[in-house]
Amino acid sequence: MTNSRVMTFKRLVRTPLLALVLLAPTVCQANKGDTYKLTINIDGTLVANGSCQFNQGDSLTVDFGDVKLLPEGTDTMTLDGNYRKSITSAFTCTGDTAGLLQMQLASLSGSYKAYNGTDVIEIDKGMLGVELLVNGAPQASGKWFTIDQSKPPTLEAELVQISTTNSKQVTNGDTFTASATLQLSFN
Repeated sequence: MTNSRVMTFKRLVRTPLLALVLLAPTVCQANKGDTYKLTINIDGTLVANGSCQFNQGDSLTVDFGDVKLLPEGTDTMTLDGNYRKSITSAFTCTGDTAGLLQMQLASLSGSYKAYNGTDVIEIDKGMLGVELLVNGAPQASGKWFTIDQSKPPTLEAELVQISTTNSKQVTNGDTFTASATLQLSFN
């Protein structure tokens, strides 16, 4: 391209740009007190968090029936047999259920005892604990675990021996208890 053509091209581009810059203040000039409005329409849908409810009501009792402890010397006892019971845990979720649904079995006292590397809920008489089984596998009590609401887990409670020492002097006919809360949450 020759010099004269470059100059002509520059003038063709510069002239309209210069005119635009000089005229812009008169087009956009506002007087004091002038009001300009722009209407913005906003719409959407509010979605509340999901909620779940257990179908069997507010409380559930897991009864192990008669539990046999065999004496093995002074102040020592051993659990005789296997004691496993199903935990009815059917639930229904509504609302926005797209979050991560989790469950936990939490001790009401907040304390746990170790059994085979898993936290279990100790009964009031010592020696035994209640272990949570999720689909047949041990699950630490007091810890959240993920569940699929379209395939609810099978939950069981199993009595396990956490000590052989009869420090609370358990005798024939004594009853025992343990209290826990089964919780569901979108975490």
